[in-house]
Amino acid sequence: MASLNKVFLLGNLTRDPDLRGFPNGQSVCDLGLAISRRFISNGQEQEETCFVDVVVWGKAAQNCRQYLSKGSQVMVEGRLQLDTWEDRNGGGRRSKLRVVAENVQFMNRRKDENGGGNQGGYGSGNGYSNGGNYGNNGYQQSGYPQSNSGYSAPAMGGAPAMPANLPPMPEPDFGGNSSGAPEDDIPF
Repeated sequence: MASLNKVFLLGNLTRDPDLRGFPNGQSVCDLGLAISRRFISNGQEQEETCFVDVVVWGKAAQNCRQYLSKGSQVMVEGRLQLDTWEDRNGGGRRSKLRVVAENVQFMNRRKDENGGGNQGGYGSGNGYSNGGNYGNNGYQQSGYPQSNSGYSAPAMGGAPAMPANLPPMPEPDFGGNSSGAPEDDIPF
């Protein structure tokens, strides 16, 4: 039977990243993420916030500590993990659901000590990493207040408008092969 464990979250950090290291050199960083959902109920706009714990491993953990702070907006791609343990005070079995990050994208800019802007996405070093700089690829849902981070609402109700300065597309040649090269005999 097929199964899927994949999570995409976009939210703001509720606290500064907490970086810890292990004797073997491995780094781990704990993030607190707040994700807000706005909706209309009984004619009034409501907001509901979900708080999620995220764990980041390896080089990505070090980058989170270096470049993120409380309030930073991040996009996390990862998987759900359920941790269970026995309570030390005899309170029985305890459990906690959290997200193990596979990819973290830093969505807003933060000035470094030299005055330059830092922005980018960092994978957790497990073979899945986009790396590099990300422009203003954030998503702002229509009807929500615009943030001052350079994101814009997507066009709703059809295909996006084409820029006027593009040259016209060439007409396809459906009538035959005008180049004189032999046709493929692949039947699809």
